[in-house]
Amino acid sequence: MKIHYTFHAIERMRQRDINREEIETCLNNPDKTIEDKEFKCINKCIKRLNDKALVVVYRMETDTIIVITAYRTSKLYKYL
Repeated sequence: MKIHYTFHAIERMRQRDINREEIETCLNNPDKTIEDKEFKCINKCIKRLNDKALVVVYRMETDTIIVITAYRTSKLYKYL
């Protein structure tokens, strides 16, 4: 599966010090996946990394995953 990063995602990854390897790990082996209730085409995958969770917001197309944004959060109870 091909992974495409939006300009917004690249900028946020740079600002938040998140690398592509972490994103790919989260997408390939998530601890949890959530489908957005308002926008059915948007998904979130969550991966626990140490004491925080990495959240990757993406959408699926036929053979491509489009990463919209990514962030870390300490609210493990909320996501996991």
